[in-house]
Amino acid sequence: MHAHAVFTLLCCILFPRVTRPAPTAGPSPALRDALERGSMLADKISKDVPTALAQASTLDFLPLTGDLQMMATALHIPPAPVLKPLSANFNVDTCTSRMAAGVRMFQGLLRVLSERLGDLDSLQADLRDLLAHIDKAREVAGPGGGKASLDEDPDQWAGLAARLQGDYEVQAAAHLTLTQLRSFMHDVIRSLRAIAAHRTPAR
Repeated sequence: MHAHAVFTLLCCILFPRVTRPAPTAGPSPALRDALERGSMLADKISKDVPTALAQASTLDFLPLTGDLQMMATALHIPPAPVLKPLSANFNVDTCTSRMAAGVRMFQGLLRVLSERLGDLDSLQADLRDLLAHIDKAREVAGPGGGKASLDEDPDQWAGLAARLQGDYEVQAAAHLTLTQLRSFMHDVIRSLRAIAAHRTPAR
């Protein structure tokens, strides 16, 4: 065998070619800004919930977990959308869509409760702003990024309003909604941070 060929073969054996990973890119500045603003606002909402819950509970209301579960079923208060870790089957667009759906759900619940309880205006305003940041993140995340969230059906929560017949039902609904809201905000914060750390193949 020719000496050059032998040398080349030995190089291939002793020094195998290193395959470089494909370059990746993080979020764009616009997306990172929307994610950071959304995360800060979700954190504020979660910290404001205990105060809102204390102000909403004007009666001695110490429900058991089982009672709350039955009340949630009776009042038809849905659970918040589940936010899963990012994956091939749960991508950024799916995640932000779930976040937007959850925020709209809590907007509707708080709108009904605000007709019977006070001191919910601040939470409603913060949820509106949070939805704007999530919509912005969806818009700039692309491809597949959605446009602004669709307006909510005004009749969607009419049934809940009719079922809030007494103080106990109102406070049960407030307790369920606000405790779920706080938990959902924690999930939103975690998901927004995961999106901020997510890297995609560079174009």
